[in-house]
Amino acid sequence: MQPEEKYAALTAVFVLALAAANVIASKVIMIFGLSAPAGIIVYPVTFMVTDVVSEVYGKHYSKRVVWTGFAMMLLLLAITQVAIWLPPTPFYKQQGAFKQIFSASARIIIASLIAYLASQTCDVALFHFWRNVTNARYLWIRNNLSTMTSQFIDTVLFILIAFYGIYSLPDCLRLIGGQYLFKFVFAVLDTPFVYLGVWWAKK
Repeated sequence: MQPEEKYAALTAVFVLALAAANVIASKVIMIFGLSAPAGIIVYPVTFMVTDVVSEVYGKHYSKRVVWTGFAMMLLLLAITQVAIWLPPTPFYKQQGAFKQIFSASARIIIASLIAYLASQTCDVALFHFWRNVTNARYLWIRNNLSTMTSQFIDTVLFILIAFYGIYSLPDCLRLIGGQYLFKFVFAVLDTPFVYLGVWWAKK
């Protein structure tokens, strides 16, 4: 694969993970006794991809991935609203459930848009800050420090905007704690995959 093809593939993975996270986030799951939106199983992949793109292609291209994801989320929001608005055929009996799920997804997508721009912009900026500080050495340092910080910003903004009022503040705080713990662990575990992704993209 040519470099531009690998960049396109990384962008596609980023957009897929982002869209999937938003679609499934309305379900709250429990793993190891901790509650978190179901999107937690895929959303951290987006930070891994931006770190790989930042390392291999530079700040400009990582920002382009972030804004591409933002545009796709707006398109996803528009598509879901059109699907809700279109009248169902007479034999389709799940319109109420469909509307309930995807109306919740609309609020989640709006919350995600705000949290996403704040956290991904922070992630790219911090990654390159630490890259300059370390003279482009120690990839694991900038990967972990940028991801852990930006994931915390993302978690707090997303949970409060998406779920406060639906759930009580104590429940929201529990969701923040549970979700961030998963993201923190993922940030640590994804380091070998970031190295692998950088090797693949540079190969």
